[in-house]
Amino acid sequence: MSTPTPERDSGWISGGVVDAEDARLATGVFAAPGASPVQARSGIRPATGDPGRVQATATVSGKVTVAPFQGVIQGTRATATGAYLVTLDQQKTLDVLGTNPADTANPRNDLVVARQRDTQYGDAVTAMTVELVKGTAAATPTDPAAAGDFIPLARIRVPKNATSIAAADIDDLRPWTSAAGGILRVWGESGRPTYPYTGMYVHRWDTNHLEWYDSSAGWRAVNDDTGWNNLTLLPNWVVYNAETPAVRRVGATVHLRGAVQSTVALTANGTSLIAVPAGFRPAVRHHWYTVIGGTTRGLELMLRPDGGIALYPQDSPLPANQLIYLNTTWLVG
Repeated sequence: MSTPTPERDSGWISGGVVDAEDARLATGVFAAPGASPVQARSGIRPATGDPGRVQATATVSGKVTVAPFQGVIQGTRATATGAYLVTLDQQKTLDVLGTNPADTANPRNDLVVARQRDTQYGDAVTAMTVELVKGTAAATPTDPAAAGDFIPLARIRVPKNATSIAAADIDDLRPWTSAAGGILRVWGESGRPTYPYTGMYVHRWDTNHLEWYDSSAGWRAVNDDTGWNNLTLLPNWVVYNAETPAVRRVGATVHLRGAVQSTVALTANGTSLIAVPAGFRPAVRHHWYTVIGGTTRGLELMLRPDGGIALYPQDSPLPANQLIYLNTTWLVG
């Protein structure tokens, strides 16, 4: 029964009447936030093993298995429904094709969901069930609609005339949740929370990067690593010993590596040899002294904010085929 005032009874108070909504709201405090300050994020709780994963049976058949899990299903059917904390305590097997054989002409999409029913909101029973939602066969099938409060676990793409379900027929749809303030696991950019808060962290599986949310700048990578990006040499330069010049940005730090040779003698200061692309350039000029191969002296180089790298022989001309190493590091921004 809903409380007639916006203040809800606290959980576990002495002498109070804590109804089901109050209890769910109290326990939802410990889960990652959802669409409002009094909602939690629905999803599977990360744990050892592979919780909630839907897989083909060990001996391929028309059935699938669902691994045990605990998770959160945020109620949506009242203003303060609260979050259901749900558990599947052992592996469950679902018969996909036994009662719903494949269509002979078209494929279909089925869904595996964890659904919470509650008589308080008009359901016939109160129970959490892991169940199959059968789709409709079509030339281009779409996912079936699932009513009520639920979290999706998987899509099963049932081919026409199928007699079994293989691993390749199953798409993992599990959303993940975490404790309040914890790092949230997401599959990729589209899995980022729809309602993030400033300071929220996510770990993207597609890039293996940690990101945090800035309300003024959106999602930002934490020590984002671009990997090595090869650079193109300007005329009169060649790569030495397969040491192709390349840049790599890790967070705000850029690393340059490589070795080159000039094909002509160099006498003029400010001779350009390479360009660094946008996103790797410093805000002010970066100067460094680098090693010249085969000699005991060095050479001054300069990277400009426009990305151009130039060398300065000063009063010591460089002969053709002179080896120059390009290793240095600078900050962007």
